[in-house]
Amino acid sequence: MTQDVATPRSLPTLPAAIFGALVAIGAITLLVGASSSDAELTRRTYRVFLHNWLMWAVLSNGALVLSSAMRLTNARWQGPIHRIADSMGAYVPVSLVLFVVVYLGRHNLYEWVDHPVPGKEFWFEPAFAFTRDTIALSWITFISLFYLYLTVRPMLGRARDGAPGLRGALAQRWTAGWRGEERERDISTRRLRKLSAVLVLSYAICYSLIAIDLCMSLAPEWVSTMFPAFYGWGGFLSACSMLALICVVMRNSQDLRGEITTSRMHDMGKMIFAFSIFWMYLFWSQYFVIWYANIPEETAFVVNRLGTQFVQDVWYFDGFWTRLAEPYVKVSLSVWLLVWIVPFWVLLGQKPKKTPAILGPVAFASVLGFYLERYILVTPSLVPPKAVLAGAAITPFSWVELGIATGFIGLFFLCFLSFARVFPGALPSKS
Repeated sequence: MTQDVATPRSLPTLPAAIFGALVAIGAITLLVGASSSDAELTRRTYRVFLHNWLMWAVLSNGALVLSSAMRLTNARWQGPIHRIADSMGAYVPVSLVLFVVVYLGRHNLYEWVDHPVPGKEFWFEPAFAFTRDTIALSWITFISLFYLYLTVRPMLGRARDGAPGLRGALAQRWTAGWRGEERERDISTRRLRKLSAVLVLSYAICYSLIAIDLCMSLAPEWVSTMFPAFYGWGGFLSACSMLALICVVMRNSQDLRGEITTSRMHDMGKMIFAFSIFWMYLFWSQYFVIWYANIPEETAFVVNRLGTQFVQDVWYFDGFWTRLAEPYVKVSLSVWLLVWIVPFWVLLGQKPKKTPAILGPVAFASVLGFYLERYILVTPSLVPPKAVLAGAAITPFSWVELGIATGFIGLFFLCFLSFARVFPGALPSKS
């Protein structure tokens, strides 16, 4: 019998304190950097904020796409895992609010805000660009919250009668017009099947727009029709990896004890394995066309990240190690290693997928790889290799990068814990 019911509880003290401290560190770092009289530090702070925002916004929404995919395919293997994915989606409205910071830093991030791009003046007119991005983010946030409302409402039948204080009041509000648990579950199932398709399509459209306007436009002369798909799929894969990591870490907790079975870990491992191959396939489809055409406007984007050894003119081995030492090359190759090579080779067999001591580190490596991937998508466009060779300081792990990254980590997991434990209390959902 299904025990998919909400159990609102208090926020666990120690994790909440730790994540709250991380948020405070991130906020202080942002305030110090953004208000600094050092123009270079201000630009660096907004740049780091953008790269983190691009990662966590699409990861959180990617988790809801994964939850929707389970509904669309009538999946039966996941048990309470889809409630963990739903809880990861609680961060989505926060990413909409944090978009304000990206807007405030627009003069430090986007050249086209102050200097129109020839031939693209209409599309990159600042008011038009930020208005359509705000509309897109508002729409995907609305659909995501409506999805969470529909998926949670049938769980609240007991909480609306028994939860104390604010949690009980919220449960009463969310269950206005209650029709009985069986009837609510039936209505929710039918509506969510349609809404899941809308959510997936909205994710593809909205984050394609975000990829073009907020990421690809950092190098406004560069164009790639594959890039929006590459960015969106990266968000989906990073959500799968984060989901597996959370499941492995929480498998012995009171909420999930006995639920993260060997079979379910095997399925999550298969998702990371298969989807990482498709991620590399999208990269290759994008890169091979650029390599073959060998047009400077396109190859510059590749050279600024992978160095001069990955373009058509350089096919010889002499000087390989020198080219490997060019700016950003090692970070870019680390992304391949963490996001594709490690998951592919380590998770090739069945046993590693079923072993928490192996699946957990691979999932962590994949998430870390996406942190570096977002860094490498943003930073070389704003601090090109020539500037690095001239002395510009870059590193993905200095105090600005670590301070803001910890703030995003704290915010994401505070939202996750609040949804999973406080309201609606999506965990545990026993099967």
